[in-house]
Amino acid sequence: MLWNNKDNIKFVPIKEIKSDEDYTVVDDINQLEWYVQNLHNTAHRRSSFFKAVKNSTETRIETQTLYFMDLKSGRCGFVQLLYSSVMGGIYKGFQLNFKSFRSRASGKDGREEQTDIWESFKVDHIKEFSHLKVESPEVRFAFKKTGENELVSKLEVKVNIPKQNNGTELQIELIVDLHRGFMVNPDGCSFYMDKTLSEEDLVKQRETTFSKKMIRHLFIPRIHCRGTISYYNSQGNKTDIRLDNVPGLYIDAVQGLLPQKAANRWNFCGFQSIASSYLCMEFTTTEEYGAITVSVWCTTKDNQIHTVGSNINGCSAQFLNTMKDPKNGYYYPTQIRFPLEFEERSLALVNRYDIMGELPSIVKKLAENIAHIKPYIYQYCQDSTYNGESGISIVECTFISS
Repeated sequence: MLWNNKDNIKFVPIKEIKSDEDYTVVDDINQLEWYVQNLHNTAHRRSSFFKAVKNSTETRIETQTLYFMDLKSGRCGFVQLLYSSVMGGIYKGFQLNFKSFRSRASGKDGREEQTDIWESFKVDHIKEFSHLKVESPEVRFAFKKTGENELVSKLEVKVNIPKQNNGTELQIELIVDLHRGFMVNPDGCSFYMDKTLSEEDLVKQRETTFSKKMIRHLFIPRIHCRGTISYYNSQGNKTDIRLDNVPGLYIDAVQGLLPQKAANRWNFCGFQSIASSYLCMEFTTTEEYGAITVSVWCTTKDNQIHTVGSNINGCSAQFLNTMKDPKNGYYYPTQIRFPLEFEERSLALVNRYDIMGELPSIVKKLAENIAHIKPYIYQYCQDSTYNGESGISIVECTFISS
Protein backbone atom coordinates (compact mmCIF):
# COMPACT_ATOMS: atom_id res chain seq x y z
CA MET A 1 0.00 0.00 0.00
CA LEU A 2 1.33 3.44 -0.98
CA TRP A 3 0.27 6.93 0.07
CA ASN A 4 -0.39 10.14 -1.88
CA ASN A 5 -1.31 10.10 -5.56
CA LYS A 6 0.51 7.23 -7.30
CA ASP A 7 2.46 9.69 -9.46
CA ASN A 8 2.88 12.30 -6.73
CA ILE A 9 4.70 10.56 -3.87
CA LYS A 10 6.80 12.86 -1.66
CA PHE A 11 6.81 10.90 1.61
CA VAL A 12 8.19 7.36 1.98
CA PRO A 13 7.27 6.00 5.42
CA ILE A 14 8.67 3.12 7.40
CA LYS A 15 7.26 -0.31 6.65
CA GLU A 16 4.03 -1.57 8.07
CA ILE A 17 5.07 -4.49 10.25
CA LYS A 18 3.53 -7.71 9.01
CA SER A 19 6.31 -10.10 10.09
CA ASP A 20 9.58 -10.16 12.02
CA GLU A 21 11.38 -9.29 8.78
CA ASP A 22 9.88 -5.81 8.79
CA TYR A 23 11.88 -4.59 11.77
CA THR A 24 15.46 -4.85 13.02
CA VAL A 25 16.28 -5.95 16.55
CA VAL A 26 18.76 -3.65 18.31
CA ASP A 27 21.12 -6.04 20.12
CA ASP A 28 24.55 -4.56 19.39
CA ILE A 29 26.13 -1.51 20.99
CA ASN A 30 27.23 -0.20 17.57
CA GLN A 31 23.58 0.27 16.61
CA LEU A 32 23.39 2.95 19.32
CA GLU A 33 25.79 5.29 17.52
CA TRP A 34 24.82 8.92 17.10
CA TYR A 35 23.08 8.88 13.72
CA VAL A 36 24.30 12.36 12.75
CA GLN A 37 27.86 11.05 13.12
CA ASN A 38 27.07 8.09 10.87
CA LEU A 39 24.90 9.89 8.30
CA HIS A 40 27.56 10.05 5.58
CA ASN A 41 28.24 6.31 5.81
CA THR A 42 24.51 5.58 5.67
CA ALA A 43 24.18 7.66 2.53
CA HIS A 44 27.16 5.90 0.97
CA ARG A 45 25.64 2.46 1.61
CA ARG A 46 22.47 3.51 -0.19
CA SER A 47 24.30 4.41 -3.38
CA SER A 48 21.38 4.32 -5.85
CA PHE A 49 19.81 7.62 -4.87
CA PHE A 50 16.66 8.91 -6.49
CA LYS A 51 17.22 12.00 -8.58
CA ALA A 52 14.65 13.60 -6.31
CA VAL A 53 17.24 13.89 -3.52
CA LYS A 54 19.18 17.13 -3.13
CA ASN A 55 22.02 18.04 -0.83
CA SER A 56 20.22 19.11 2.32
CA THR A 57 20.80 22.44 4.04
CA GLU A 58 17.96 21.81 6.44
CA THR A 59 18.15 21.59 10.19
CA ARG A 60 19.20 18.25 11.68
CA ILE A 61 18.26 17.48 15.27
CA GLU A 62 19.08 14.31 17.19
CA THR A 63 17.96 13.57 20.72
CA GLN A 64 18.98 10.78 23.07
CA THR A 65 16.29 10.62 25.74
CA LEU A 66 15.93 8.34 28.74
CA TYR A 67 12.61 8.34 30.60
CA PHE A 68 12.42 6.98 34.15
CA MET A 69 9.35 5.97 36.19
CA ASP A 70 9.89 5.23 39.88
CA LEU A 71 6.98 2.94 40.69
CA LYS A 72 7.45 3.32 44.47
CA SER A 73 7.65 7.10 44.83
CA GLY A 74 5.78 8.16 41.68
CA ARG A 75 8.72 10.36 40.69
CA CYS A 76 9.16 10.38 36.91
CA GLY A 77 10.99 12.39 34.30
CA PHE A 78 13.58 12.37 31.57
CA VAL A 79 17.18 13.29 30.87
CA GLN A 80 17.81 14.32 27.27
CA LEU A 81 20.89 15.27 25.30
CA LEU A 82 20.01 17.23 22.16
CA TYR A 83 22.29 17.91 19.20
CA SER A 84 21.27 20.41 16.53
CA SER A 85 22.82 21.58 13.29
CA VAL A 86 20.87 24.52 11.88
CA MET A 87 20.66 25.28 8.14
CA GLY A 88 23.51 23.03 7.07
CA GLY A 89 25.78 23.92 9.99
CA ILE A 90 25.37 27.67 10.48
CA TYR A 91 24.92 26.69 14.13
CA LYS A 92 25.96 23.45 15.78
CA GLY A 93 25.65 22.61 19.43
CA PHE A 94 24.41 20.49 22.31
CA GLN A 95 21.76 21.13 24.91
CA LEU A 96 20.89 19.15 28.04
CA ASN A 97 17.21 18.99 29.02
CA PHE A 98 15.97 17.72 32.37
CA LYS A 99 12.33 17.22 33.34
CA SER A 100 10.88 15.82 36.54
CA PHE A 101 7.28 15.40 37.74
CA ARG A 102 5.11 12.98 39.70
CA SER A 103 2.36 10.51 38.94
CA ARG A 104 0.82 11.22 42.36
CA ALA A 105 0.97 13.84 45.09
CA SER A 106 3.70 13.52 47.67
CA GLY A 107 4.91 15.74 50.47
CA LYS A 108 6.60 15.80 53.83
CA ASP A 109 4.88 17.10 56.95
CA GLY A 110 1.94 18.05 54.79
CA ARG A 111 4.06 20.33 52.59
CA GLU A 112 4.35 19.64 48.88
CA GLU A 113 7.90 19.39 47.53
CA GLN A 114 8.93 20.55 44.05
CA THR A 115 6.95 18.33 41.73
CA ASP A 116 7.46 19.96 38.35
CA ILE A 117 10.96 20.75 37.08
CA TRP A 118 11.92 21.61 33.51
CA GLU A 119 15.39 22.95 32.85
CA SER A 120 17.54 23.36 29.75
CA PHE A 121 21.29 23.99 29.76
CA LYS A 122 23.57 24.77 26.85
CA VAL A 123 26.52 22.36 26.72
CA ASP A 124 29.73 24.11 25.64
CA HIS A 125 33.39 23.18 25.22
CA ILE A 126 32.83 19.69 23.80
CA LYS A 127 35.98 17.61 24.34
CA GLU A 128 34.76 14.55 22.46
CA PHE A 129 31.88 13.79 20.11
CA SER A 130 32.32 10.26 18.82
CA HIS A 131 29.87 7.60 17.70
CA LEU A 132 29.18 6.38 21.23
CA LYS A 133 30.20 9.27 23.47
CA VAL A 134 29.70 12.98 24.08
CA GLU A 135 31.87 14.61 26.71
CA SER A 136 32.39 18.15 27.96
CA PRO A 137 33.72 19.45 31.30
CA GLU A 138 30.14 19.40 32.63
CA VAL A 139 28.36 16.55 30.77
CA ARG A 140 29.22 12.98 29.84
CA PHE A 141 26.95 10.61 27.85
CA ALA A 142 28.82 7.38 27.06
CA PHE A 143 27.67 3.93 25.93
CA LYS A 144 29.74 1.04 27.23
CA LYS A 145 29.96 -2.64 26.35
CA THR A 146 28.68 -5.13 28.86
CA GLY A 147 29.26 -8.81 29.35
CA GLU A 148 25.66 -9.37 30.37
CA ASN A 149 23.91 -11.25 27.57
CA GLU A 150 20.48 -9.76 28.21
CA LEU A 151 21.81 -6.19 27.81
CA VAL A 152 22.75 -4.28 24.65
CA SER A 153 24.80 -1.71 26.52
CA LYS A 154 25.19 0.36 29.63
CA LEU A 155 24.82 4.14 29.39
CA GLU A 156 26.81 6.31 31.76
CA VAL A 157 25.32 9.75 32.41
CA LYS A 158 27.29 12.29 34.42
CA VAL A 159 26.20 15.90 34.71
CA ASN A 160 27.65 18.65 36.88
CA ILE A 161 26.05 21.96 35.91
CA PRO A 162 27.30 24.63 38.36
CA LYS A 163 25.13 27.50 39.57
CA GLN A 164 23.67 29.41 36.63
CA ASN A 165 22.80 33.08 36.42
CA ASN A 166 19.25 32.21 37.51
CA GLY A 167 20.55 30.26 40.50
CA THR A 168 19.78 26.74 39.25
CA GLU A 169 22.19 23.81 39.57
CA LEU A 170 22.03 20.19 38.42
CA GLN A 171 24.08 17.10 39.26
CA ILE A 172 23.34 13.67 37.77
CA GLU A 173 25.15 10.35 38.17
CA LEU A 174 23.32 7.47 36.51
CA ILE A 175 24.14 4.04 35.15
CA VAL A 176 21.45 2.84 32.73
CA ASP A 177 21.00 -0.80 31.65
CA LEU A 178 19.63 -0.98 28.10
CA HIS A 179 17.79 -4.16 27.12
CA ARG A 180 17.13 -5.12 23.50
CA GLY A 181 15.31 -2.65 21.29
CA PHE A 182 14.17 -2.29 17.69
CA MET A 183 13.95 -0.12 14.58
CA VAL A 184 11.24 -0.43 11.96
CA ASN A 185 12.77 -1.00 8.52
CA PRO A 186 14.37 0.65 6.67
CA ASP A 187 16.82 1.82 9.39
CA GLY A 188 14.00 3.31 11.46
CA CYS A 189 13.63 6.06 8.83
CA SER A 190 10.76 7.72 7.01
CA PHE A 191 11.95 9.89 4.11
CA TYR A 192 10.81 13.27 2.76
CA MET A 193 11.58 13.74 -0.94
CA ASP A 194 12.39 17.08 -2.57
CA LYS A 195 10.62 16.12 -5.79
CA THR A 196 7.66 13.85 -6.38
CA LEU A 197 8.17 10.23 -7.31
CA SER A 198 6.04 7.80 -9.24
CA GLU A 199 4.73 4.59 -7.71
CA GLU A 200 6.70 2.63 -10.30
CA ASP A 201 10.01 4.25 -9.30
CA LEU A 202 9.29 3.68 -5.64
CA VAL A 203 8.48 -0.01 -6.10
CA LYS A 204 11.65 -0.55 -8.16
CA GLN A 205 14.05 1.25 -5.86
CA ARG A 206 12.48 1.32 -2.42
CA GLU A 207 15.40 -0.49 -0.76
CA THR A 208 17.77 2.24 -1.95
CA THR A 209 15.53 5.17 -1.10
CA PHE A 210 17.41 7.76 0.88
CA SER A 211 17.05 11.42 1.76
CA LYS A 212 18.80 13.47 4.41
CA LYS A 213 15.34 14.84 5.10
CA MET A 214 13.97 12.15 7.36
CA ILE A 215 12.46 11.20 10.68
CA ARG A 216 14.17 8.28 12.39
CA HIS A 217 13.47 6.44 15.64
CA LEU A 218 15.39 3.78 17.52
CA PHE A 219 13.49 2.41 20.52
CA ILE A 220 14.75 0.65 23.65
CA PRO A 221 11.38 0.05 25.35
CA ARG A 222 12.86 -1.32 28.59
CA ILE A 223 15.74 0.10 30.62
CA HIS A 224 16.70 0.24 34.29
CA CYS A 225 18.30 3.26 35.95
CA ARG A 226 20.26 3.53 39.15
CA GLY A 227 21.98 6.54 40.64
CA THR A 228 21.21 10.03 41.90
CA ILE A 229 19.91 13.36 40.62
CA SER A 230 20.26 16.60 42.63
CA TYR A 231 18.62 19.82 41.51
CA TYR A 232 18.63 23.32 43.02
CA ASN A 233 15.98 25.77 41.85
CA SER A 234 16.38 29.54 41.59
CA GLN A 235 15.33 29.95 45.25
CA GLY A 236 18.03 27.52 46.41
CA ASN A 237 15.59 24.72 47.26
CA LYS A 238 17.05 21.27 46.67
CA THR A 239 15.39 18.20 45.18
CA ASP A 240 17.17 14.86 45.60
CA ILE A 241 16.08 11.91 43.45
CA ARG A 242 17.50 8.46 44.07
CA LEU A 243 16.82 5.82 41.44
CA ASP A 244 17.22 2.22 42.58
CA ASN A 245 16.88 -0.05 39.54
CA VAL A 246 13.96 2.06 38.31
CA PRO A 247 12.36 1.03 34.97
CA GLY A 248 12.10 3.32 32.00
CA LEU A 249 12.70 3.59 28.25
CA TYR A 250 15.22 5.09 25.84
CA ILE A 251 14.60 6.71 22.45
CA ASP A 252 17.07 7.98 19.86
CA ALA A 253 15.20 10.34 17.54
CA VAL A 254 16.43 12.24 14.47
CA GLN A 255 14.73 14.96 12.43
CA GLY A 256 16.39 15.97 9.19
CA LEU A 257 14.19 18.96 8.44
CA LEU A 258 12.58 21.84 10.30
CA PRO A 259 10.04 20.62 12.90
CA GLN A 260 7.12 22.50 11.34
CA LYS A 261 7.87 20.87 7.97
CA ALA A 262 8.26 17.36 9.37
CA ALA A 263 4.93 17.07 11.20
CA ASN A 264 2.03 19.03 12.60
CA ARG A 265 1.06 16.54 15.34
CA TRP A 266 2.85 14.10 17.66
CA ASN A 267 1.48 11.61 20.20
CA PHE A 268 3.60 9.54 22.56
CA CYS A 269 2.92 7.06 25.36
CA GLY A 270 5.28 5.16 27.63
CA PHE A 271 4.09 2.76 30.36
CA GLN A 272 6.23 0.81 32.81
CA SER A 273 5.26 -1.78 35.42
CA ILE A 274 7.41 -4.16 37.43
CA ALA A 275 7.34 -6.87 34.74
CA SER A 276 6.22 -5.25 31.48
CA SER A 277 6.07 -2.09 29.40
CA TYR A 278 4.19 -0.42 26.56
CA LEU A 279 5.39 2.25 24.11
CA CYS A 280 3.79 4.11 21.21
CA MET A 281 5.16 6.92 19.03
CA GLU A 282 3.07 8.61 16.36
CA PHE A 283 3.36 11.62 14.06
CA THR A 284 1.29 13.13 11.26
CA THR A 285 3.03 14.85 8.34
CA THR A 286 2.05 18.25 7.02
CA GLU A 287 -0.31 18.66 4.04
CA GLU A 288 2.74 19.15 1.78
CA TYR A 289 3.67 15.53 2.46
CA GLY A 290 0.15 14.11 2.38
CA ALA A 291 -1.02 14.46 6.01
CA ILE A 292 0.09 10.86 6.62
CA THR A 293 -0.01 9.36 10.12
CA VAL A 294 2.82 7.00 11.07
CA SER A 295 2.29 4.91 14.22
CA VAL A 296 4.77 2.55 15.92
CA TRP A 297 4.15 0.56 19.11
CA CYS A 298 5.55 -2.30 21.13
CA THR A 299 5.23 -4.22 24.40
CA THR A 300 7.78 -6.03 26.54
CA LYS A 301 7.51 -8.84 29.07
CA ASP A 302 10.26 -9.71 31.55
CA ASN A 303 12.59 -7.24 29.80
CA GLN A 304 12.15 -8.97 26.43
CA ILE A 305 10.38 -7.56 23.37
CA HIS A 306 6.96 -9.21 23.16
CA THR A 307 5.00 -7.40 20.42
CA VAL A 308 6.08 -4.90 17.74
CA GLY A 309 3.71 -3.15 15.34
CA SER A 310 3.45 -0.21 12.96
CA ASN A 311 0.76 1.25 10.75
CA ILE A 312 0.37 3.97 8.14
CA ASN A 313 -2.94 5.86 8.24
CA GLY A 314 -4.43 3.01 10.22
CA CYS A 315 -4.33 2.15 13.91
CA SER A 316 -3.61 5.52 15.51
CA ALA A 317 -4.12 7.34 18.79
CA GLN A 318 -7.64 8.58 19.45
CA PHE A 319 -8.68 11.48 21.67
CA LEU A 320 -11.71 10.08 23.51
CA ASN A 321 -12.45 13.39 25.19
CA THR A 322 -10.90 16.83 24.80
CA MET A 323 -10.76 20.31 26.27
CA LYS A 324 -10.22 23.53 24.32
CA ASP A 325 -7.21 25.63 25.25
CA PRO A 326 -8.46 29.23 25.13
CA LYS A 327 -4.93 30.58 24.54
CA ASN A 328 -4.26 28.74 21.28
CA GLY A 329 -7.50 27.05 20.19
CA TYR A 330 -6.09 23.51 20.35
CA TYR A 331 -8.31 20.71 21.63
CA TYR A 332 -6.03 18.71 23.90
CA PRO A 333 -7.04 15.30 25.26
CA THR A 334 -8.38 14.50 28.71
CA GLN A 335 -8.92 10.86 27.70
CA ILE A 336 -6.91 8.95 25.10
CA ARG A 337 -6.61 5.52 23.48
CA PHE A 338 -3.50 4.10 21.80
CA PRO A 339 -3.02 0.92 19.70
CA LEU A 340 -3.27 -2.45 21.50
CA GLU A 341 -6.12 -1.01 23.57
CA PHE A 342 -3.98 1.08 25.87
CA GLU A 343 -6.33 3.67 27.39
CA GLU A 344 -6.05 6.52 29.87
CA ARG A 345 -9.47 7.70 31.03
CA SER A 346 -8.15 10.23 33.58
CA LEU A 347 -5.16 11.97 32.10
CA ALA A 348 -3.34 14.10 34.68
CA LEU A 349 -1.82 17.17 33.01
CA VAL A 350 1.55 17.96 34.59
CA ASN A 351 2.84 20.43 32.03
CA ARG A 352 1.51 22.66 29.29
CA TYR A 353 4.50 24.12 27.49
CA ASP A 354 4.54 26.91 24.90
CA ILE A 355 7.63 25.92 22.90
CA MET A 356 8.08 29.47 21.59
CA GLY A 357 7.11 31.08 24.88
CA GLU A 358 10.61 32.35 25.64
CA LEU A 359 11.03 34.02 22.24
CA PRO A 360 10.57 37.79 21.90
CA SER A 361 6.93 38.56 21.12
CA ILE A 362 7.71 40.02 17.68
CA VAL A 363 9.63 36.85 16.65
CA LYS A 364 6.81 34.68 17.94
CA LYS A 365 4.22 36.66 15.96
CA LEU A 366 6.30 36.39 12.79
CA ALA A 367 6.56 32.61 13.19
CA GLU A 368 2.83 32.29 13.77
CA ASN A 369 1.90 34.56 10.85
CA ILE A 370 4.51 33.48 8.29
CA ALA A 371 5.17 29.83 9.15
CA HIS A 372 1.67 29.36 10.64
CA ILE A 373 3.02 27.52 13.67
CA LYS A 374 2.27 27.75 17.38
CA PRO A 375 3.84 24.67 18.95
CA TYR A 376 2.58 23.47 22.33
CA ILE A 377 3.32 20.29 24.31
CA TYR A 378 0.74 18.80 26.69
CA GLN A 379 2.40 16.33 29.04
CA TYR A 380 0.61 13.93 31.37
CA CYS A 381 1.75 11.52 34.07
CA GLN A 382 -0.43 9.18 36.11
CA ASP A 383 -0.57 5.88 37.95
CA SER A 384 -1.94 3.42 35.43
CA THR A 385 -2.98 -0.16 34.75
CA TYR A 386 -2.44 -2.16 31.56
CA ASN A 387 -3.17 -5.86 31.01
CA GLY A 388 -3.86 -6.25 34.70
CA GLU A 389 -0.52 -4.81 35.83
CA SER A 390 -0.13 -1.63 37.87
CA GLY A 391 2.44 0.93 36.76
CA ILE A 392 2.96 4.50 35.60
CA SER A 393 2.33 6.06 32.20
CA ILE A 394 3.70 9.22 30.60
CA VAL A 395 1.72 10.67 27.70
CA GLU A 396 2.76 13.59 25.50
CA CYS A 397 0.63 15.30 22.84
CA THR A 398 2.34 17.94 20.70
CA PHE A 399 0.56 20.40 18.40
CA ILE A 400 2.78 22.30 15.97
CA SER A 401 0.31 23.84 13.52
CA SER A 402 -3.44 24.01 13.07
